[in-house]
Amino acid sequence: MRIALLLAALGACAGYTGTAQANTCALSAGTTATLDFGTVNPLLPGDTVADGTVAVTCNFSLLAIGARLCFSLGVGNTSPSIAARALGAGTNRMNYNLYTDAAHSQVWGTSTSSGPTSVLLTGPLVVGGGPVSTTFRFYGKLPGNQPLVSTVNNANTQYSENYATTATVDVVFGLGGLANCPVTPTQRILVPLTVTALVQKNCTINATDLMFPPRGVLNAATTGTSTITVKCTNNNAFSVALNGGAVANDVLARKMKHSTAADTVGYQLYQDGNYATIWGDASGGSPRTGTGTGSNQTFTVYGRVPAQATPRPGDYKDVVTATITF
Repeated sequence: MRIALLLAALGACAGYTGTAQANTCALSAGTTATLDFGTVNPLLPGDTVADGTVAVTCNFSLLAIGARLCFSLGVGNTSPSIAARALGAGTNRMNYNLYTDAAHSQVWGTSTSSGPTSVLLTGPLVVGGGPVSTTFRFYGKLPGNQPLVSTVNNANTQYSENYATTATVDVVFGLGGLANCPVTPTQRILVPLTVTALVQKNCTINATDLMFPPRGVLNAATTGTSTITVKCTNNNAFSVALNGGAVANDVLARKMKHSTAADTVGYQLYQDGNYATIWGDASGGSPRTGTGTGSNQTFTVYGRVPAQATPRPGDYKDVVTATITF
């Protein structure tokens, strides 16, 4: 009788070992494969945020067995470190990071001994076990005001980072209390996470008025200056054109008109202080071209009223439209 009991006990232990090995976890529906920040303008001051999830379902084959899940994120393929994550487009980089809290204060790195990166799952209280699921949520922030972020080939540019082998869920199974993270895993799940953002090429333009000084007689040339300030995405080409004005609508023969009468005064706008290159558009003269730096770039507009017959006294004005193409 004693031998029979001993054999029965050994059989039960052998059966337990076999079922324990069948416990397994896997990614489930709801796991974020691509965290996309969408289209971003790095010249703007506002941050761009996005969040994602890692959903895991564990299938338990034995009553009351548990599992410790440890959610970790290492360095992706374009970042120098966990603390300084960066999306990439060729050699270009754009700062961002992923966090474990909605306040974006705790960078997601190696799992810690407490939540949310350490999760304890207990199998269902039914004979034969069954599935139990959990979801880990993470939060991304891409800071605004990154003027050195570049476009490539003067086009909206996709930036990305891949965590093919460094986003993981480590799992250990056991009965009763299970050690906190980090753990030596029974199973490691790879999370195929990619982070993306589309950098939008963009420019802003501002201009000051050009005021010629008062003259009683137009028997000699009169000059004045104004400025045009542009701010364009780093490394993106741009062109600033000035049209022919509201009065003459002719780049090569610009005119100002008296405020109440039909009299006009001829004038011209130039790109240089030598008054050699007319600042114009496709209809005449030449636009001013440049490449964005992510910061303000200021260009001087040189105005000149040549000597001419003096019209009636009064205020003369023209409205010229500046157009930036990028």
